[in-house]
Amino acid sequence: MEKQLNIGFLTTYSGRWPQEVPNQRNREYGDWLEANLPKLHVVRADVLGCGKAEVAAITRQFKEAEVDVIVMVYGAFTGDDISTYLSEMLKVPIILWAPYEVPFQKDDRLYSNALCAMTMNSASLRRVGVKCHTVYGSWDDERAARKVKSLLMAYHTVKCLKHTQLGLLGYRPTAFYNCAFDESLIRRVFGVKIEETDLKVVFDKMDALLKEAYEADMAKMEQEFDTSRVPEGHLENHSKLYLALKDVMAEQGYDFGTLKCWPEMGNLHTTPCAVLGRLADEGINIGCEGDVDAELAQMAEFYLTGQPSFITDMINIDEKENVMTFWHCGNAAPSLCNPKYPVSMCNHPLAGQGTAFYGALKPGKVTAARFCNLGGEYKLFLLWGEAVDMDRYTKGIMANIRVEKPVREIIEQIIEEGVPHHYSLVWADVAARTILPRTEVPIGILISVVGAPFFIFLMVRKNYSFGGRA
Repeated sequence: MEKQLNIGFLTTYSGRWPQEVPNQRNREYGDWLEANLPKLHVVRADVLGCGKAEVAAITRQFKEAEVDVIVMVYGAFTGDDISTYLSEMLKVPIILWAPYEVPFQKDDRLYSNALCAMTMNSASLRRVGVKCHTVYGSWDDERAARKVKSLLMAYHTVKCLKHTQLGLLGYRPTAFYNCAFDESLIRRVFGVKIEETDLKVVFDKMDALLKEAYEADMAKMEQEFDTSRVPEGHLENHSKLYLALKDVMAEQGYDFGTLKCWPEMGNLHTTPCAVLGRLADEGINIGCEGDVDAELAQMAEFYLTGQPSFITDMINIDEKENVMTFWHCGNAAPSLCNPKYPVSMCNHPLAGQGTAFYGALKPGKVTAARFCNLGGEYKLFLLWGEAVDMDRYTKGIMANIRVEKPVREIIEQIIEEGVPHHYSLVWADVAARTILPRTEVPIGILISVVGAPFFIFLMVRKNYSFGGRA
């Protein structure tokens, strides 16, 4: 469930410093947060943080508002008392933000001294066992702005995951052992709640649909896509399944889902690939082949970006071009397709028992990810690259990703680490949102196959004892 993060925002200064700069920063930085993070709720402190009475009042205000994270901007130099008190009383993460100094004048005083204060406060917080985040730079500095937005969206993602309901529509396909999952570990690590709905519920829902409803959807598909290669009866099953899954997800209150898409669905000529692609474009994300761990990555990508992603296999490498081919039967969202090449709705490319999209996916920066339960601990696969402008070269849906590290080394590491075969690809540079060095990431939650850490939310999740022995 998309839960709104509550940000407690305050500006601080010590009483011997002039108030003009703190007042100005309080307005500017509060306005910036509200303008640049519209999905999040900013709770602005009623007063500047200065003396004990003011900080106590701010603490009460933040408690009542149930803030999830504090952003403390230095209006001017601030002692250690405010940050430590807020952390101890509220027990939520704190971001210390030191804007650049007011322009220096040789014969004038310092008006802020924020960097010094942040350095001092950060050291004091560490002494009392509090891990804080620090940001240096003004709101109009791209690096500082990106870091603040990344941290807050990371905490937003963590909160959303803790309120997420995942629906299992069936278990896993026959002999796909690596799609098995540990429900208790997922609950403990991510906070995701899991419930199950039998596939028969979906099939019964399909049978109960009104004819005019699924025929209207069939007509819409015939208008939007070339369906000339869809076998007789398959398009009807497609529209019935599309409408039934929408109803089941809504009725059960599932935020995300996984689906056992074969063999039962194939036996009924209802293999759902094209249905899953359409639903993804509507913000209804259902992972195929019952792969819960791949779906966890899709959840994180969606909460971070709001964009559809593509659960896929890696099927080929081109060592000359240093390109990896990611392919699946036809489950990508149509919005991800490259308009330069034809996109059609066809029969399933392997089993021939349903509907699938055939097409090439669009160029652009891509982040591929998968959470992996390896030996009872969650680790993470990350791959960053650039989807190239290239048509598909086999039936189904395909993206060809150029990467930096030699592709053979990547697949050798994948095999050595025991990373399962599904990945979630999102057309966004999520890896670039990472702003802390790899040493900040607890060893037990990261496989770094390209020499870079993954989502920043993994790092901030450390404050919530994220993953394994971390």
